[in-house]
Amino acid sequence: MKSPFVFGKVVSENSFINRTKEIGRLSGNFESHINSILISPRRWGKSSLVKRTALEFTNAHPNVVFCFLDLFRIRTEEDFYKQFTIEVVKSTSGKLDELMENVKGFLSRLSPRLSFGADPMNDFQLSFDMSSDDKDLAEILNLPEKIATKKKIHIIVCIDEFQNIGNYKKSPEFQKLLRSLWQHHQHVSYCLYGSKRHMMMELFESQSMPFYKFGDVMFLQKIRKEHFIQFIIDSFEQTNKLISKKLANKLITTVENHPYYVQQLAHITWVNCSGKLTNKVLDESVGNLIEQNSILYQQITNELSDTQMNFLIALSKGASNFNSTEVMHKYSLGTSANVTKIKKVLTSKEIIDNGNGAIYFNDPVLKLWMEKTFA
Repeated sequence: MKSPFVFGKVVSENSFINRTKEIGRLSGNFESHINSILISPRRWGKSSLVKRTALEFTNAHPNVVFCFLDLFRIRTEEDFYKQFTIEVVKSTSGKLDELMENVKGFLSRLSPRLSFGADPMNDFQLSFDMSSDDKDLAEILNLPEKIATKKKIHIIVCIDEFQNIGNYKKSPEFQKLLRSLWQHHQHVSYCLYGSKRHMMMELFESQSMPFYKFGDVMFLQKIRKEHFIQFIIDSFEQTNKLISKKLANKLITTVENHPYYVQQLAHITWVNCSGKLTNKVLDESVGNLIEQNSILYQQITNELSDTQMNFLIALSKGASNFNSTEVMHKYSLGTSANVTKIKKVLTSKEIIDNGNGAIYFNDPVLKLWMEKTFA
């Protein structure tokens, strides 16, 4: 029997849990042509939320077209322009003839060239003669607005891992160019989302940055526990297995309500459970979860210095006042200045974060692994 729990990919309709408030806010922005900026740690469900909202919104608004672009593997401005063009053309073309017409009609200045694979509509390459001239760059960045205006549609461009533009060689100039053009688009709006909170906040919350106040900034929160509990109970029941409300709550609490790990642990627990879940099986499943991720955590920690590792060990053991003489001495953290440096490095690596005056692991299973490994 197929597991009812999904992790590691965009969540489908049956496995999508709540997010009613977030869907409503995003939909309202789409309706009003307001740009949206969505920020949250990795694996909290940003992509699933945007895709689900896009699906519902498209069903209710047939004149709206969504264009999706993921910058995870796009490391240069040149690659950005190329993939941006491909995705815009692909999303606004229903047939091959229309695709070719869009390319020739809207990109004639750049002498575009197309080559096709086995599935022409989804497998094609696009090349063009592009210089660093602002007119050529503007031709590409204004492409969705030109198409939307002519076709009398509303295009919503959704760009995942948007913070990666901060790593481009001439990032400040690139950001200025994007903002200077996109802010004038009347038939296109943008949904920009990313998982590196500090980089995203630097892009959109810093007054000195071009994208400051570009749109509605949303900080995605964890799914409320009661929604997860009911989902897990129902999923077990629908597959002829049982889990009590108490154990469902324990499962969620163990991984600190982290959406990805709730699904992964629920999957492991479901596989290990033969009928009615027991405490013993749940505990064994937690051990399986830690073991399955241990290689990743070994790789992460092998790249850290001794003092950085000592800091994480202290954090996993419940230490909080890291600048106190007692904690610095007990865990060999060095001076207060060194503690400040350690926090900065671990935060930049997205291993730890802070909120409400407390420091915590971004990855709750890494914390479990630390507790087990350095008990």
